[in-house]
Amino acid sequence: MVIYNDKINRGYQTVPPHGGNLVRASLEYGFAPQDFLDFSANINPLGPSPRVLEALKDNLWQISHYPDPDCRELKVTLAEHLGVDPSCLLVGNGASELIYLLARVFPFRRALIPAPTFSEYALAVRAAGGEVKYIFLDSSRGFPFPLKEVLKLLPEADALFLCNPNNPTGGLVTCRELGFLLETALACGSMIIVDEAFMDFVQNPASYSLLCQAGRHHRLILLYSLTKILAIPGLRLGVLVARPEVVRTLEKARDPWSVNALAQVAGVAGLRDRAYLEATREVVTREREFLFQELSSLPGWRPFPGTANFLLVDITNAGITAGELTGLLGRRGILVRNCSNFPGLTEGYIRVAVKGHDENLRLLKVLGEVLQER
Repeated sequence: MVIYNDKINRGYQTVPPHGGNLVRASLEYGFAPQDFLDFSANINPLGPSPRVLEALKDNLWQISHYPDPDCRELKVTLAEHLGVDPSCLLVGNGASELIYLLARVFPFRRALIPAPTFSEYALAVRAAGGEVKYIFLDSSRGFPFPLKEVLKLLPEADALFLCNPNNPTGGLVTCRELGFLLETALACGSMIIVDEAFMDFVQNPASYSLLCQAGRHHRLILLYSLTKILAIPGLRLGVLVARPEVVRTLEKARDPWSVNALAQVAGVAGLRDRAYLEATREVVTREREFLFQELSSLPGWRPFPGTANFLLVDITNAGITAGELTGLLGRRGILVRNCSNFPGLTEGYIRVAVKGHDENLRLLKVLGEVLQER
């Protein structure tokens, strides 16, 4: 049953607010959740693969049984897809579950986090009793990765969290830069956690991914997500890649049956649909460039060149705040991400997901109407 515009729930807030919260949006703007055009969550614009939908229908019988707690078939499929040994894999109920598991099992007294970035790294560290040191990226220069500053501060930290490509800026850290970081971490005893949740959307990912090294270095942990690329956020599916002994340690501390049966089915079917994965990258690359050019033409708008399936936009000089804009669009059934709650950003930033061409045109049309009416 879908509940929206319910006065009883109007005081409910999720902390911190993320994109893609359709129930909250329906309470605020009065639309049914399924009627929104949602640019606030960075999900594959093609939607789930037809093979995934068919596999889910064929396996509905599994909901009457416990899921495989070891995710055996999914691990084998993942190992082939990622080019790693199955013993190096831990599957979770989204990458967020694995981030909090890491912080509990390896309580980091002090974590180093370049910001703005995904909020759950800091929240997980603090929930486990640790402290966070932010290194704020320079927005005036397009948020370049501050390699020298990170290398300088890394010996003082137990862990470094990196999102690559970074959410919400879309910036990438190269393998060369990551190599310097890994070398320093191995020397000083710090741990590096690299979140590659959006790497599947990147052109030439081999130039930026550390997948091939994640199972070899005891100070390196890699996070990978199937939620975004397979468009299954309602099922949730995240992966951790690390040395087998690290995986075994984490497995002993995790909750049982955290990955449901249908999520496992969807993961296997989606990873086997190679044509779908290739088509996704082509569509995202083409539509990201289109959206970047169109948003750049709006007076006072400054989108940053992205590398994944979203764009961060500076609207500081557009004569409207992120809160005002998201409200005006929300009342027209369109959601974009207000980025003011990202550490290091202000009410002058929004994030827009890259969707299909017709949906992108709809966003641009409504944006033009909203800005004209002000």
